[in-house]
Order: sequence, then C-alpha cells, then structure tokens
Amino acid sequence: MIDLSRDTPESGGPPQYELFVGLFAQVHEGLFDYIFSLLPHYSDAEDVFQRTSIVLWQKFADFRPGSSFLAWACRVAFYEVQNFRRTARRDRLRFNDALLAQLADERDVAPEGRRLRRDLLLDCIAGLTADQRELLRRAYQGPTSIRQLAEELHRSAQTIYNRLNHIRRALFECVESASQPPPPKS
Repeated sequence: MIDLSRDTPESGGPPQYELFVGLFAQVHEGLFDYIFSLLPHYSDAEDVFQRTSIVLWQKFADFRPGSSFLAWACRVAFYEVQNFRRTARRDRLRFNDALLAQLADERDVAPEGRRLRRDLLLDCIAGLTADQRELLRRAYQGPTSIRQLAEELHRSAQTIYNRLNHIRRALFECVESASQPPPPKS
C-alpha cells in the first residue's frame, strides 16, 4: 500500500498526485474502453468513467506499486459499473450480473488491440452510406427506442432491426477482414 502521509516533497519522494496522474495518463484510454465494453451507451460510459476516476484517486492509497494499475483500475471500474446499473433506470438494455461478470472476466485489458479494432471500426463506418450511418447514430446515440425510431421513419420495428443487423454484420466483416494480416507474397 502507498502511504500518502510520508510522501512529501521534503521526504524526497514524488508527490502522490504526480504518481497517480502519471499512471492514470497511461491507462485512461484502456480504462474507458473497458467501461464502454460493459455499458451499452457511450454517454453512460463517460459518466461511469468520470466517477471511476474520482474513486481511483480517493482509493489510490490502496494501490500496490509494482502491480498492474490498469488491472486495479478495471476492478474499481467494474464495481462502479455495477453501482451505475443498480441506480440507473433509464437504460434500454441491461445485462444481468452474471453476464456482466463474465464480460469483465473475459475482457482483455491490453489497450493496443482494442484501439486498433476501434480505429478499424471507425474506418468501416466511414465506408457506409450516409443513410446507414444516420440509422446507426439514431439507434445507438439517441434516447429513442427502436419502436419510436421505426414510427418516425414510417417503417416496422422489425425492418429497423433487420437493417441494423445487416449493418452490424457488414461492419463486423469489414473489421475482421481489415484486421487480418495480408497473405504472404509468393
């Protein structure tokens, strides 16, 4: 455990806030990705990320130097996600606790691979038609349900689900093909 009371500029050690900020700066993107993988809405992930950041600072004395700061931060974030889910009643999609725990256990905390896949996904989204991008935006970024979106577009909800499924499949295939190494030259 880090003893905050003994770490002063006079003692020759770095102030704990500098140590915290340095460690946090290295992992903040991976930590956000982890939180977003457990919550269906970007804005919810942002809220939980902010709360997690505060809790990490408050509990920094519990961090064991030499251990993985990202793993410790993700453990704290997991509990913050659970707390958010218990208190938030506006979510359209909720994971049960067993599924959330499984996702957290299986989640790879190496940020490089996630960052690459996210960048590939953004490239693939840019390759969609304007109508497809707009449908994705309205379905996933707004507070509107699929049923309400279908009514606004004068379509059936099943049609919207089918279109979204088609777009998701195309994005998955695009990311998968872009992430495969090129075949060796003969």
